[in-house]
Formats: sequence, C-alpha cells, structure tokens
Amino acid sequence: MEALPISKKSLLMQLSPNVRRAWNHRETEMRLKARIIFDYELLYLEKGGLTIRIDDTVHTIGPGDVVLFKPGKEHEFIGSEGECWMPHIHFDAMHEEDFEEIPINYKKRSECSEQELKWIREDVLGNVLQIPDVIRIENHGEILKSLQQLIHAYERRDLDFYLFQKSVVLKLLYVIVKGLEASEANRLRAHHKSLDAAATLIMERFDDTILLEELSKTATLSVFHFSRLFKQKYGLTPHQFQMRYRIEKAKDLMIYSPLTVSSIAEKVGYGSVYAFSKAFKQIEGVSPRKFIQTFIGSEDG
Repeated sequence: MEALPISKKSLLMQLSPNVRRAWNHRETEMRLKARIIFDYELLYLEKGGLTIRIDDTVHTIGPGDVVLFKPGKEHEFIGSEGECWMPHIHFDAMHEEDFEEIPINYKKRSECSEQELKWIREDVLGNVLQIPDVIRIENHGEILKSLQQLIHAYERRDLDFYLFQKSVVLKLLYVIVKGLEASEANRLRAHHKSLDAAATLIMERFDDTILLEELSKTATLSVFHFSRLFKQKYGLTPHQFQMRYRIEKAKDLMIYSPLTVSSIAEKVGYGSVYAFSKAFKQIEGVSPRKFIQTFIGSEDG
C-alpha cells in the first residue's frame, strides 16, 4: 500500500534530522564516478569550481553555490577547477530507526542489491519543500557558517552533539527555504513590468484568443517561467485572468447596456451562451440571468 502524500505543514512538524557524516573535504582534482545515495548530501562550495551531473543535467558549480544531492538520484563529479573546498554533510531528514545501520553508498542503482534499494529514503525535501538540486541564494554565508559549526561538533561527538546536530540541520533547511523565497521574490520584482505588459495585452484583447506563446514573448520569458511568475504575481493563470476580466466586462454590460445575454456573450469573446454561462457561474457563483434578476430586477435577455 502506497503512503499518502505528506503535506508541507505535516512535514515541517515531523522533521527530525540525523547527521550520518560531516567533514571538510578539500581536493585539487575532484572526480567521483556515477552513484546514488540512500540519504541526503548537502555540499557547499567554498572555493574552486565543480562540474557535476545530476540525472541528465550537467551543472557548473561556483563558490557560494549549494548542492543538495537527493536519495536515489544518480549523480557524478565530472571535473573540477583549482583546489575545491567542500564542507558537506550526509543526513536523514526524518528520524529512521535504521539510521545507524545505513552506509554512505558509492554504487550505481543497477549495482545495488534489493536490500540496498530499500534503504533509499523518500525525497521529502524535494517533493514537499520544493528544494532544488542546485541552490543559489544571497544568504549562502549562513549555510557555510552552520556547516562549519556542525563539522566541528561532529569531529568531537560528545553527548550534546545529538541534540545540537538536529537544531543545526533544521536551521540549515530554514535558511535555504527562506533564501529561495527571497530569490523568487527578487525574480518576480525583476519581471514586474514585463508581466504587467502581458496583463495589459490580455485586457486590451480580452475578447480574443491569445496563445501563451504570444504572452510569454511579450514578457520576454519562456512559456514555463512566464506561466509560473504570472500566477505568483496575480494569483491566477493567464487563462483565469482573462476569464475573470471578461466576466467583469460582461457584468458592466448587463448593468449598463440593453444587450441580451447572447449578445453580451459574443461581445466578451465567447462562442456560445452555454460557454459564457458556464464561465460566469464559475466566477460569480450564479448564472447570468440570476445576476440580472438580482441586480437589475429584470428577466429580459
């Protein structure tokens, strides 16, 4: 039986990280063959340059970049530039009873036994918190500081370490999540005018069919990024934004013009009264005729 999807709030309440290993790795020629890991690995590049592959994507990593290698996701270190300083940790995000039994893996998935494949943790940080593989945030210095504290404590591992390491990893995750939110807000501000231009185009041609490709071109963004940023800014997809604007125009015509419902439907861009009525009820919660009865006191149309 498959586990039910975990919500963000539920995950945040259940997070109980345990650090498997923490160390300050320094290497002049960094190479590592393709492998999967069972847990998470968080790496901060303090100095040097790395070329890594995660699944089918090759990334160029520079100082200040953070990489979160995720459970079961194949990765390899293809090459490096200069001496690389890489403080990093292996950890479980949730408390696992077999935590101390699980080793750090250096094999491909195809090389792992059935038992080893069962050790792969669920990727809750990627799937639920939406933390990407490569993290670029302005507050990355806080990541380095926390990793250094954690590595220092790990090397000593007194009785206080087990509580301390949980608090530091939770802080790391908090800093990453808040840093990603700030970066997203900055990107949104950077595209504010271009998104407004796209919204203006929708309003000017509200009665026309406008393709996403045309809108994204107006905003000088890819279709994917345009759709995502538009919804973040307006709380609606471009289609929903146009539909809402059409309905607002239709309401004005119902109140201030003698046009019939069928004429209004055509005027705001709908090919049939049925399609218009369906959209109107979806937005307003009542049919066009009910709206007219309520606000105008007439059943004409």
